[in-house]
Amino acid sequence: MQEFPVDNFLGAAVRLLEYIEYQDSNYSREERIENLRYAYEKAVHHFAQERQQTLLKADPKRLQASLQTIVGMVVYSWTKVSKELMADLSIHYTYTLVLDDSRDDPHPQMLTYFDDLQSGREQKHPWWILVNEHFPNVLRHFGPFCSLNLIRSTLDFFEGCWIEQYNFHGYHGSYDYPGFLRRINGLGHCVGASLWPKDQFNEQVLFREITSAVAQMENWMVWVNDLLSFYKEYDDPRDQTSLVKNYVTTYGITLGEALEKLIEDTLLSSKQMMAVFADKDPQLKETITRFMHGYVTWHLCDNRYRLKEIYLRAKTMDTEDARAFTRFREQAAEVGAVAASEWVKFTVVDAVEAQKAAKKHSGDKVAPQGLFSRFALSWWQNGLVLCVIILLLTNMHLPLPLLFGTSASRGHWHDISNNISNTLSSLRITANP
Repeated sequence: MQEFPVDNFLGAAVRLLEYIEYQDSNYSREERIENLRYAYEKAVHHFAQERQQTLLKADPKRLQASLQTIVGMVVYSWTKVSKELMADLSIHYTYTLVLDDSRDDPHPQMLTYFDDLQSGREQKHPWWILVNEHFPNVLRHFGPFCSLNLIRSTLDFFEGCWIEQYNFHGYHGSYDYPGFLRRINGLGHCVGASLWPKDQFNEQVLFREITSAVAQMENWMVWVNDLLSFYKEYDDPRDQTSLVKNYVTTYGITLGEALEKLIEDTLLSSKQMMAVFADKDPQLKETITRFMHGYVTWHLCDNRYRLKEIYLRAKTMDTEDARAFTRFREQAAEVGAVAASEWVKFTVVDAVEAQKAAKKHSGDKVAPQGLFSRFALSWWQNGLVLCVIILLLTNMHLPLPLLFGTSASRGHWHDISNNISNTLSSLRITANP
């Protein structure tokens, strides 16, 4: 393995930051922490649910790391949207990162994908089951055009992850292959379309501008990610199908030459992003600028990308690019280096254990004395019988103490009412034949 080309990397990173006029002033520190905490806690409760835990089967530590990374990306980059949308997008993009880290073969569970889709049946693949269930929470924020982009791009992403499992770099001479794979697994259209919630932007009035933003974001977002993640992927066996390494195989060039190609493409795309929207709708331009600055801050500060290691190395180097990168990274850290302890107060595992304890505590409660105490029924049979009896009571007007015992109180009735709700929610009816 060749030594990491730190000089080339520093030069490219500095040019990128200069081209986009990097100056992240998106939040005050208090606002950033508040948004991080809100999005994170809602996402934690989502992934701690029994259904998510059963179907997703993600490693708890990896899921926790993925969740914290994605919450950071969304909050730092989607700075103009509501906290509710930040939370819903955090959940959606965490699902994508979990899939990206998966090594399960999707083929057996995708055999009936379209038939199930057309017939309205639940999908076989557990990832699609959960993503489809959450999708309405995301799409409610957007108009139909942006929603279609989110759906289509997510489907493309699944296909891209499927291809990557084969660790295939493309055949020599297949120059279109690296770009093809990177476009479908980059979520560029999903990201580009999710910047325009319908409560802030009229997609019909701004149709041309939004379409152009989606088109430009497709390449800018993924190329910036490829450039700023090049260091952490350089010697990681899990990232051997990166865009740069696919260039090496298909173009028959060196790793250094492939990096130069990525650098040229990224810088050109950055120039285009700044030029195309310079005279467009001010709110739209501000949203794009804030996204670019926040997206770069996230990469510079998130531990996943290990750029602090490059920063520490640059501090020991006596070159103009090293000094410039050091300044930019310190500027990013001033606003974006927020310790997880300031917004992560509990983990997914903590939430799962709390729910188990609450469920056990609920199951250990002493059943009310009265009519039900005379029958040896299971909890769910009691629940069903109770539902029927309540319907009868609406016509018969029987006193509740006769049913539940003379000591039945409002507290007992509240517990029973909760049991009914829990019983009904646990009786899940699927559309599968």
